[in-house]
Amino acid sequence: MPVSEVVFVLVILLGIAMLVTGICRKLPVPFTVVLVVIGVLLSDLAERWTPLEPLRHFQLSPEIMLFIFLPALIFESGFALDARQMTKDLPAILILAIPAMLMSTFIVGLGVWWAMDTRLIVALIFGALISATDPVAVVALFKELGAPNRLNVLVEGESLLNDATAIVAFSILLGIAVGGGGIGWSDADNVIAEFIRVFIGGALFGSVLGFVACELLYRMRSNVTVILTTSIIIAYASFVVAEHVLHVSGVMAVVGSAVALRLFGMSRFRQDATHSISETWEVIALSCNSLLFLMVGLSVNTEDIASRIGPVLIAIGLVLIARAMSVYSLVPLTIKWFRLPHVSRAERHIMWWGGLKGGLAIAVVLSIPSDLPERQFLFDMTIGVVLFTLLISAPTIRPLMERLGMDKLSEAESLELRSSLSNARSKSQSYLSKLMQSKVVPKNAVTPLSTEIRLAFAMGTFDQDSEKHDDDEYLALLCAYRTEREELKTLYETSYISQYIYLDMLNRLYDMRETLRLGDSELDSHRESSQQSFFQNMEGSFLRKTRELRWFSRVLSKYQGMRMIQQLQRNLAHVLMCDSVTAMLDKHDELDKEARKRVRSIYKERKKHYRRQLKLAKKKFPSFYRRYIERLATRSIINSGWNHVKAEFQHDDLGTKCFLTIQRRVQEKLAHISVLEPTVSSDEDTVADMLDDVELFDDLSDQDRSYLEKNASSITFLPGDVIIGAYEKGDNFYVIYHGKASVVRTDALSYSHRVADLSDGDIMGESSLLAEYESGRHYRSATITAETPCTVLKIAMRPMLTLLKKYPEIKNAIQEIHDARGADRAPKITDD
Repeated sequence: MPVSEVVFVLVILLGIAMLVTGICRKLPVPFTVVLVVIGVLLSDLAERWTPLEPLRHFQLSPEIMLFIFLPALIFESGFALDARQMTKDLPAILILAIPAMLMSTFIVGLGVWWAMDTRLIVALIFGALISATDPVAVVALFKELGAPNRLNVLVEGESLLNDATAIVAFSILLGIAVGGGGIGWSDADNVIAEFIRVFIGGALFGSVLGFVACELLYRMRSNVTVILTTSIIIAYASFVVAEHVLHVSGVMAVVGSAVALRLFGMSRFRQDATHSISETWEVIALSCNSLLFLMVGLSVNTEDIASRIGPVLIAIGLVLIARAMSVYSLVPLTIKWFRLPHVSRAERHIMWWGGLKGGLAIAVVLSIPSDLPERQFLFDMTIGVVLFTLLISAPTIRPLMERLGMDKLSEAESLELRSSLSNARSKSQSYLSKLMQSKVVPKNAVTPLSTEIRLAFAMGTFDQDSEKHDDDEYLALLCAYRTEREELKTLYETSYISQYIYLDMLNRLYDMRETLRLGDSELDSHRESSQQSFFQNMEGSFLRKTRELRWFSRVLSKYQGMRMIQQLQRNLAHVLMCDSVTAMLDKHDELDKEARKRVRSIYKERKKHYRRQLKLAKKKFPSFYRRYIERLATRSIINSGWNHVKAEFQHDDLGTKCFLTIQRRVQEKLAHISVLEPTVSSDEDTVADMLDDVELFDDLSDQDRSYLEKNASSITFLPGDVIIGAYEKGDNFYVIYHGKASVVRTDALSYSHRVADLSDGDIMGESSLLAEYESGRHYRSATITAETPCTVLKIAMRPMLTLLKKYPEIKNAIQEIHDARGADRAPKITDD
């Protein structure tokens, strides 16, 4: 077709789609379903009506669908997805996206092979391409009916990764089929290895690309236009480079880049930038989806489908059975294995029936080479299943959700509604009072207007139980949550806390909100639980793998110093957030007095806890603490004023010359604020100073002391950090310079016992040192954990062995300590 006709047809189809989108707001049917029906009607009319004849010859090539439409749709879904919730439910999503999808591929493939007498490899190709889900219609209904956010994340997250799995499996199977070969059990190991390489490789590449893009955009202080353009670049660049250069999954690369941009980038950019990017990608996705579903309808040949109605019905049954087996078996097992929050039976029903098939399946089947004999068979079967899910499953999702009661408000949601309506009514009444004072509202209209306000924001049955103790406390905690979130954002915008700390604490606040919605109003039990955040789990894993590495000691020392600074930021932020909540409770007289009192006492206790942590840090590192607090406060205060200046400039209340003048002053001032080096070692003490204070090394010569100094480093462990882990290979000897630690040993029945407490001057790792000296065995026998900020002198094992051979008195002293500890379990005993 000429380019002019192609453009004309695209414009007409998009115009039709936009009209349908507006009309479908009043219809109980998803707009994608209507688009498919219109596409079928247009296809039939094109056969009979000459003006529509260009539609008969209009088609989008498989390359355009895969390289233009697919990256846009995948990126928009990944960017819009709640990355935090997806991270929490990642095990369940991965199980649904990989094992469940592969299970579906084999069930459908084997069923088609057995029932339709086709080649096994062709049947498996059909099973792979038809197992990919396309939840566009379902997600739209979720948003309209207010379905639980977790259900939306499970369905859409599964679809994202499921698409990648389907395309990878399809590509591998299609390569075997086109090559003229078959598939057998001997090929299983190669196929699985290739699948893992392609899948994980794509995810890693996309994540790295997205993270690098975020850093560059942030450091260049890019505006909205640059950020938006860059997001489009990485969406398509990640797909093309992954597919054609690295030969890994392009879909997983797009998913990784989208999630990375959302998780690490959007919180660092201005709020208006985030909204602009989200809205732009929604427009792109709407256009692509509209064209795609219209093309599905235009591709339908009703006569071919009717001629294969039997095989199509068999395929539909196999797809539904495979989906049911994966959802109803693997989801409960995943929840149990990984101890995830419960997924209700109603939510599983929706996940099963809402596993729609759509544009991806069509795009994938169109990419099959024309020289494959079974191409038309696969196309007709795919179209038949897609039409069933779009015309039967999609329109019945809403009645099913209503039947299952998923459109009803939970108790927590009812309380949130009551709180929001009460606030709205109060605001409206205040505005009416303002209009009355300005005498722009007639006196005789005040009463009717007040009545209208009451009717508009009437709570009806929602406040029948408003005097209940739990309800009042829930509302107070809800207000506290909002206040904490606002204060946390302010601290981040003024650079009082880093982005890393902001994201970590924000995730914990979201967890608190979910706990409240589940009905747990015990804030302390949630916020002070031993369950660590995602970020802190990563820190613990990194520390566990690197703390015994000799060559990593200096890097680890700097890393621990950075963690010390981060812990200070957390504690300071918590204190300020507690103060904000207390001030908020004093102002909100509409909240129940007893509920406010209870919540206030919770936050006062929390503030005391974090104050104690700060006092401990100040006591251990007084000079470091003072310098860091001063620099942090200076930077935050200046940024606070600078944010006000930027707001004035954005609202045209400040001229460009004035703005640039202030900008230069602020930048010069911030540049002069020295950055504190993130190495915390009992303030100014060096390794040499620390060695001088260790009595064990008093008799060393200057040469040996210098040798030991070169092989030693100081590291500060935070409270809760494991300094030495039981059954780990011991490659270092430790001396506590400042701080306290505890020793825990596990008995033969796997019970843990606290056997000793350590403090300044105590040594650790002597058992492994002596064992290495005698026999070469050096595995730890106990776990030592820091109880307070604990600065230790870490000495590599080999230099210590050299000293033991040269200085028998040191070896004897360590042996005496070891023997005494083995015979006595009194305080100040250690056993590593």
